[in-house]
Amino acid sequence: MVDHFARLNLPRRPWLDGEQLRQRFHDLSAVAHPDQSHNADAAIKVEKQDDFTEINEAYQCLEDAKCRVRHLIELERGKAPDNVQSIPAEMTDWFMEIGDTCRKVDAFLVKKEKQDSPMMQATLMVEGLALNDEVSALHSRLQKELERVDAELLALCPEWEALDGQREDRADTLPLAKLEALGQRLSFWVKWSSQLGERLSRLMF
Repeated sequence: MVDHFARLNLPRRPWLDGEQLRQRFHDLSAVAHPDQSHNADAAIKVEKQDDFTEINEAYQCLEDAKCRVRHLIELERGKAPDNVQSIPAEMTDWFMEIGDTCRKVDAFLVKKEKQDSPMMQATLMVEGLALNDEVSALHSRLQKELERVDAELLALCPEWEALDGQREDRADTLPLAKLEALGQRLSFWVKWSSQLGERLSRLMF
């Protein structure tokens, strides 16, 4: 099983410092970059390219909190977590509010695209700006939820630090159920954030 943490010479953690991760990626990719081996033989060039690809894949995974959590669970349990379809009960109100907002934006955009009257377009601009403010406020609230999850991931790190170097019985000791629950919440937050962000970009006049 590929260990992206090991590939970047980083300890397994639910949370990683973004700046440290970027610096490690830049340092390793600079050494492994194919341009560094342009005078080497074909076998060395292939090896460098493989290294460079692996480093990039590892960075892309660990830089994305949702992907990092899923990868960490897979490493510790030996299998990937299940794909959860049901929304946690505490997030139901969010689901309803975001769904209503997205439908409202979509209906407005359909109306806007069909309108070619300058006077009506001016009226729609006012409506669109108000809707933009509404979506922006909701998106900002959602970002705070993502920040809370990030803080909870950071708070779990000592559990992994305590087991650094230990290979046996890790899955029985680590709080993987809690990490998986955080991963499920994170998955929905990220999905909804993307949906709102996409609507905001389309509301731009």
